[in-house]
Amino acid sequence: MERVLDIYQLENPEGIIISVGGQTPNNIALDLSKNNIKILGTQPENIDKAEDRNKFSKLLDSISVDQPHWEQLTNLNSAIQFCETVDYPCLIRPSYVLSGASMKVVSNQMELENYLTNTTTQISNEHPVVISKFMEEYKEKEIYAIASKS
Repeated sequence: MERVLDIYQLENPEGIIISVGGQTPNNIALDLSKNNIKILGTQPENIDKAEDRNKFSKLLDSISVDQPHWEQLTNLNSAIQFCETVDYPCLIRPSYVLSGASMKVVSNQMELENYLTNTTTQISNEHPVVISKFMEEYKEKEIYAIASKS
């Protein structure tokens, strides 16, 4: 972020478009905005809504978009209980990873425990995960769109 601030101050641009660089620009978007950097395009608050799995799932619930039963969880025992309640397979989604690289479908308790204890994915109050029932008969589609206010 410091380098982006240095370049911004040197070049004095009209603003910054956060769209290139994978996860890195998403990670610094809110901090850039808090430093009074004008963000062009998708606003940092909306990037945060998309990346925070709990916020995103709540948004979908609020506008009545169907989605599999889900819950934000902060410890292994609650994760096990949730998965047993909805029945396996389940999809684990750590927050702040839009690419899906850290998502995992687990088919049983052993896979769940291995994933949440033996990988880089952490589960805690600071690092909650959203787990949902994995719907095997469905397909996930990504849609990219650009719109103009005019």
